[in-house]
Amino acid sequence: MKKKVLSLLILLASVFFFASCDIKHSPDAIPSILRNKSAVLEPLLKQIMPEAMADGMVKVAIVRNLSMGDYALQYLESCIAEGRTMGFIVDSFVLSGDDEHCREQISRIAAADYDGLILSLGGSDLSYNSILPAIDKKIKIVTFDNLPYRDDDLRKDVSSGITATAQDDEGLAEISLEALCSLRQPLRLISIIAEPGIPPMDRRLEVYEKFIREGRIVETARIIPPDFVLARSGVRKALINVLAQFPPGTVDAIWAPYDEFAKGCFDALDETGRREIKLVSIDISNDDFKMMMDYADQWIASAATDPSIAGAVNMRLLAAKFAGESTPAVYTFDAHLVETSMLNHSITMANIAIHVPHWPVPDGLFEYPWMTSLKDCVAGRLGTGRSGK
Repeated sequence: MKKKVLSLLILLASVFFFASCDIKHSPDAIPSILRNKSAVLEPLLKQIMPEAMADGMVKVAIVRNLSMGDYALQYLESCIAEGRTMGFIVDSFVLSGDDEHCREQISRIAAADYDGLILSLGGSDLSYNSILPAIDKKIKIVTFDNLPYRDDDLRKDVSSGITATAQDDEGLAEISLEALCSLRQPLRLISIIAEPGIPPMDRRLEVYEKFIREGRIVETARIIPPDFVLARSGVRKALINVLAQFPPGTVDAIWAPYDEFAKGCFDALDETGRREIKLVSIDISNDDFKMMMDYADQWIASAATDPSIAGAVNMRLLAAKFAGESTPAVYTFDAHLVETSMLNHSITMANIAIHVPHWPVPDGLFEYPWMTSLKDCVAGRLGTGRSGK
């Protein structure tokens, strides 16, 4: 827990610094490990990605435009680590969900001579037109759970050269709701729904509404947290008030399509002693594992993708663009159901693939031989200029 808090503080500190000044890099700003390897690393980077290395550094900006939960922190840490292991300078900017502030930050990044931008989560109106400053500067772009469609028109294609990655939100909603409907039908359900305008949440909601139309779910109450940044505490308070209106035997389950919502539900159910109500969520983390096992008869499953894989793949896709490799316009991370019965106290996000059938592993996903050469060089395992390309 201390390590996670420290990581988040470091990330937030970088936000406050970069939001208040021009973004510049000097040789002194380069991590010492990279300076020490520069005799081999710089020629190798110049050989593999000469355009990005025109000024002697490969610089990447990661922008996260939404509050930081455990899932987001794992994504961001993995994305940063993957870039730095290839010798890139990686800066992160964690914003509060203010789209106008995010647009301004992207404009500053575009003016600061970055080579690549990874944009993670923006509102539905924070898409192609918002990243035009970066596009105009020919910055390579990868997005995660965002909608970079030309002219902000969902009927048009993703802008040429951009790779849009996303979780399979429809799949996540489908398998989580199927898990709930296996309990009984029609299911008397309390749902926790985000305000409209967050693309992954909107996609999950569409599937949920389909289940209602089909008569498989009867919605007894819908909670919309007033503050996404303080989702856990807001859900806890709202659910306690709602549960007071429904005596035992009148609600079967709760659907929480975001794990910070689920934690608030967990707190409320624990505080009110409503052990008869089941809970199924979307997204997963090490903290979620413990809560799910502590209340295995209640928090019965969570649908998820792996945030660490998403972070690493986003950085690899960006690196592939630097190197002139062919990259897809769209890539989706498959959904998987993690049942609480699969868990034990040794499981972590690092070893989840051992315990959950068909859970993906990052090896081989958009990896190229030259990436291994760069990583070997940064780690001190490569002493020649071979690129592997």
